[in-house]
Amino acid sequence: MSTFKTALRMALAHPLYLLIYTVFLSLLGVFIAASVSSNSSQLTDYKPCDANVVVVDRDDSDLSRALTKHLGSCFDLVTGVGDDTYDLADALSKSNGAKGHADCVFFIPKGFEDDLIAAARAGEELPRLDVTYGSGTMAAALSSAEASRWISLAGASAALEPVSSNGSVAKAAEHAAAKRAEVEIERVKVDSTAAATLESYFNFGAYAIISSVIVSVGLVLSGMNEPERVRRMDAGPIPERQRSLAVFAAAAVLTVCIWLVSSMMGVVGFAGAVAEVGVGRVCLALAATFALACTPLAVGFTLSSLGAREELLNGVGNLLGLLMTFLGGAWMPLSMMGSAVQTVAHFVPTYWVSDAINKALASDLTSAVLGDIACDLGITVLFAAAITAAGLALAHNKSRA
Repeated sequence: MSTFKTALRMALAHPLYLLIYTVFLSLLGVFIAASVSSNSSQLTDYKPCDANVVVVDRDDSDLSRALTKHLGSCFDLVTGVGDDTYDLADALSKSNGAKGHADCVFFIPKGFEDDLIAAARAGEELPRLDVTYGSGTMAAALSSAEASRWISLAGASAALEPVSSNGSVAKAAEHAAAKRAEVEIERVKVDSTAAATLESYFNFGAYAIISSVIVSVGLVLSGMNEPERVRRMDAGPIPERQRSLAVFAAAAVLTVCIWLVSSMMGVVGFAGAVAEVGVGRVCLALAATFALACTPLAVGFTLSSLGAREELLNGVGNLLGLLMTFLGGAWMPLSMMGSAVQTVAHFVPTYWVSDAINKALASDLTSAVLGDIACDLGITVLFAAAITAAGLALAHNKSRA
């Protein structure tokens, strides 16, 4: 019991590490998950992008009138705005939704029709419209792309029919521009905001657990393995096996406490989300994070077997915490990463933990899903077992040296 208490006192002798790695990083995870919840709650139903455009026709030709008509059929054509600098500036500066508001102004220059027909039939670059953007840059870019599309179609029509009149070219372009691919909007089931919030917290919370356990447990085990302390304990009446079990028990208790503090900060911070998702599902997610905590415990043991000190433990704890949570999809979805990164992610426990958390919180808990979760947890524990075996081998070789 004295060895057990001594080991715990060594951990408590470094309260700053516990405060930063466990409490502060967990609080940071709460803020990040809260921002995810806020962004998710602002999502609305799909609505096609609309644009308000002004067309200043200085050519007044068949092609210019056809282009104006086409833009009016695709977007909201703002009328009553004259070819005056102050009127146009006023239309662009008005706030969205105001009467007469425009996202952009198209200027069709004089001679536009003749220049377009001549350039198309000569195989030269087609003329472009002068465009002035307002505050709605995305809507303006969309309408500008549509205008460029119509000009390209008109140019193709003029080039294919060298003897056709300008009016025929305008009608052909109008007919071609009216053809659109059929688009269907499919509504799919998405994860609830509550599930997404908890998933975000537990995935990021892995950083706090990994770094805190590696540093804290590593300091305890390294301190207990110091030669002077080992000599004093060897002189005592407690057998070496019993001392080792007591030290390991202290490290395990410390790991459980770190996991519990980090987990409860998320559960308490998002109590409403826990109630919405269900206690059973949250418990499965917590089981996944507990399985993950075994890996940094094994890493801390292995590092102590190598004689790692405080600086190395801090570096490894932070580096592994960042790397493993990144490959687990805490910083950005793995689907946005390359195939090489996705392949490498399978070789870290956070990938399997993240998969288990996602299935526990967002999937229907069928027998197949529960089997997948159990498989994920089993693989996660195997990572810890493999690292522990390596640490035992290193400790054995060190004792024989």
